[in-house]
Amino acid sequence: MTERPAFSFFSPEVQQDPYSRYARARAEEPIFYCEDLGMWVVTRHADVAAILRDTDRFSSRVATTSVKEPPPEVMAVMRKGFPRTGSIVQLDPPEHTAVRRKLNAAFTADRIAALEGTVVALANELVDAFVADGRAELMSRFCGPLPVAVIAGILGVSQADASKFGQWADDAARLFMGGQLPTDEWVRAAESVVAMQHHLAGLVTARASEPSTDLLTTIIQAATDPGGQLDVIKAVTHATTFVFAGHKTTTDLLGNAVRLLLLHPDRLAALVRDPSLAAAVVEETLRRDCPVPGTTRVARVEVKLGDVTIPADARVFLALGSANHDERVIADPLRFDPERPDVGEHLGFGRGVHFCLGAALARLQGRVGLSVLASRLPGLRLAGAEPLKFRQVVMFRGLVALEVAWDAPTAEPRSFAGASAPSTGPT
Repeated sequence: MTERPAFSFFSPEVQQDPYSRYARARAEEPIFYCEDLGMWVVTRHADVAAILRDTDRFSSRVATTSVKEPPPEVMAVMRKGFPRTGSIVQLDPPEHTAVRRKLNAAFTADRIAALEGTVVALANELVDAFVADGRAELMSRFCGPLPVAVIAGILGVSQADASKFGQWADDAARLFMGGQLPTDEWVRAAESVVAMQHHLAGLVTARASEPSTDLLTTIIQAATDPGGQLDVIKAVTHATTFVFAGHKTTTDLLGNAVRLLLLHPDRLAALVRDPSLAAAVVEETLRRDCPVPGTTRVARVEVKLGDVTIPADARVFLALGSANHDERVIADPLRFDPERPDVGEHLGFGRGVHFCLGAALARLQGRVGLSVLASRLPGLRLAGAEPLKFRQVVMFRGLVALEVAWDAPTAEPRSFAGASAPSTGPT
């Protein structure tokens, strides 16, 4: 029998480069049980896509639970907050269908398109703050602050609140998505998340008495029963999900895209010449270096996939990052090529009923952010002496830092042509 592919999800080597190990797994053992995660890992595109669509046999109720069980000290802190139940990403049909229908109202094509001018202005404002310096750490100066400001505006909260959301979202990733944290750091992350929950509860209560047209009002409507009774816990859970997902995934999408462009100067030069190519760069980044490399499900019943039997109640890790590199679907998967004809086959936003609700918003921010950086930072290049490092978090793939430099800036921001990204599912 072939020796099982070595795969420790928490090792720095896998965090830096999981793709060679995934390739071996796809070839030799495409579905395997991982002791590290306590889950069955599914690596091939066809299997991952099928499970994403199969809500009859696979439940999403574990989608935001910790990869590793938190220690008692962390659980004691979390009990001071709100239970994380009923998030839209955890719900199964038919409950998911009803909640999604209500929340869709905040993410219509017209509402997202109307945000473009705001996103352009925010992106240019961020660049204004550092463009004269000739050097910056982009994760903290641009890639993080842009989606934080955007999600705060959509929620209808102040930019003073927005400044808190970034740290809260980072701590939520550390708390819920797993890693190897010392207990004291895990406790601090839990305290931060509880503070966010209580802050959001105050915003929910205030907005419930003064409804508006913002996302927070839509969330409140989705968490209100037919009799008019608001479930504050549900509203806080939904709001927490949007703060978390709206910030974290787009931050890493932007950082990963800039990294790939800097490692492929010909692609960056093409984007500088034609900023409308940013839409294709976003799609290829979602495929080549997906900011959400995995999601989880739990088997409702015993399921046989190929020659592997997954027991009932077993947790399953769907390796989106591996599926996006599956040679059976994607030609030459390690190549970064925004012009590839098969780019639309990626699973970066999932598939099926849980296709990312904010996909169009993430695409808009990615397209605008990359276009603004390309047009305003001539000669953009890596500046740090150390190799770029990815954060040690299983469910997210993003850089710790991204030091860049550029030549003398242009005098005025350059406009750019927008271009819609191809769709792989409902938005």
